[in-house]
Amino acid sequence: EALREERNVCDRYYNNLTGDTDEFYAWLYEDVRTPDEIYERAHEMDLCGYELLKDGMEGIDLAVCNYHHLLDPTIREQFFRWLGRDPEDVIAVFDEAHKVASAARDHATRTLAERTLDGAVDELEECDDARAAPARNVVEAFRTALVETYEGSFGFGEREAVGEEWEDVAVDSENGRNDVAVEFLQAYTGQGFASDLEAALALGEELDRRYERAYKEGETTTRKDCPTLSAAAFIEAWMDANDDPGTYPVAGVRRTETGVVGRAELYTCLPRQVTEPLFDELHATVLMSATLRPFDVTEDVLGLEEPLTMAYGEQFPEERRRTYAVETPALFASQRDDPGVQETVGETIEDAVRFTPGNTLAYFPSYAEAERYYHRFSGDATPYLDEPGTRAEDLRQEFVSDDDAVLFTSLWGTLAEGVSFDDNDARTVLVVGVPYPHLDDRMEAVQGAYEGAFGDGEGDAGWRYAVEIPTVRKTRQAIGRVVRSPDDYGVRVLIDERYTHSNRVELGEYSVYPSFPPEERSEHIDVAPGKLKIGMLNFYSDLGAWEGAPPEP
Repeated sequence: EALREERNVCDRYYNNLTGDTDEFYAWLYEDVRTPDEIYERAHEMDLCGYELLKDGMEGIDLAVCNYHHLLDPTIREQFFRWLGRDPEDVIAVFDEAHKVASAARDHATRTLAERTLDGAVDELEECDDARAAPARNVVEAFRTALVETYEGSFGFGEREAVGEEWEDVAVDSENGRNDVAVEFLQAYTGQGFASDLEAALALGEELDRRYERAYKEGETTTRKDCPTLSAAAFIEAWMDANDDPGTYPVAGVRRTETGVVGRAELYTCLPRQVTEPLFDELHATVLMSATLRPFDVTEDVLGLEEPLTMAYGEQFPEERRRTYAVETPALFASQRDDPGVQETVGETIEDAVRFTPGNTLAYFPSYAEAERYYHRFSGDATPYLDEPGTRAEDLRQEFVSDDDAVLFTSLWGTLAEGVSFDDNDARTVLVVGVPYPHLDDRMEAVQGAYEGAFGDGEGDAGWRYAVEIPTVRKTRQAIGRVVRSPDDYGVRVLIDERYTHSNRVELGEYSVYPSFPPEERSEHIDVAPGKLKIGMLNFYSDLGAWEGAPPEP
């Protein structure tokens, strides 16, 4: 009754605590339940599904979850507590493990918003403690430094052009401290920022304990966060960032209803800072992916010590698939606007679509390139265009319900990985160009960190680890969207001379052919643009794929 009177819990959670939940748990353990099923069932019983699921996890044999439960240290600690297991009692299996590095990097990255700094200043102004004044010196100086840095970065008209999404403001410097750190030291007016920062951390920890105690003892209905602790911990890490080559400091701005606001960010370049401690804690870790190789890169990037590695080639009959590498001009950014290049690539796409007995997937390095060739397409098949912000699953369903269509999309979109186009859903997949990422300051920082950690001084490791291998993985994931079973069949087409065996010597370091696993690249059949249709016609004819007469070359 005390819980109900003090209203420290919601009605559904109150029912969890006071009611009979045996019926719910009996249903839960009958099968593998999805979160949606669990919450719907709990809602019908007027219970809190989230809390029931947490309580019901203890002692189970298998938990299916997303990466966040293990890669985020705070969530991981709670997750193992819910399981009732120590880390050394857990075997973790990561599916689609080629994504672990980028997910770990995102989880290790820390941010401090201008709004949090404002909240810390307000909290300290109201705090009756001798440490509040020195703590405020540090927080206010860092806020001033952040604002001065991003305001000073704007050229004419750039402030007015800031949008609702975060935009980077470079602060890194080759000549010592980053710009925000320099501005901070200029704005700081205390006796010594190190001692004031220590006072801020100590006070923040004490305030945080007070908020925790007040919540547990029912003095407050919600657990209050401590912005002073968040700000002080981040500022300490920021000032130490110059000594950490695996961390890239950067500021950011975006527009809100109240105007332009900023944030400071410590971007983590080396995923192993997150994954290595995790793997060391667990009883065992299994990493699975069709594109996990090269293993040496994965081992270095994730911090794996002497792992057992196993690689399997294609599991489906070779005679039911073909992989063509078309000798079209390399789609370097400088050549994409060339009319002759566009004509050659456009005609190759139309030939591939025309000589496919069914649907065709066409992947491009960007949505802009996908749109370009969508508008150039003049074949008889129905063209579909995937655009940023559209519901990919709705578009996919519309596309697969057709029987003679071509879908234009980006290799960086949601339809390039983890989506199956089985049997008649799609027969041919095209990868047009090499999908290198945008090489911005963050990517350069990642390259530099990889080169420092794994390089030999020649500068190749940074590019290979950070750019080339992930890019080729993108391509390999895309061509794996078709031929999904032993009875399935299809054609994979790589449209760019950088994929060819015959041009690898001439192209030198620009060739990506050597970055494919040996058994995969051995299947690449080099073909001239005008000859692709002959190869496809013969392949599909040998399989009896045409319902009527095949098209004439």
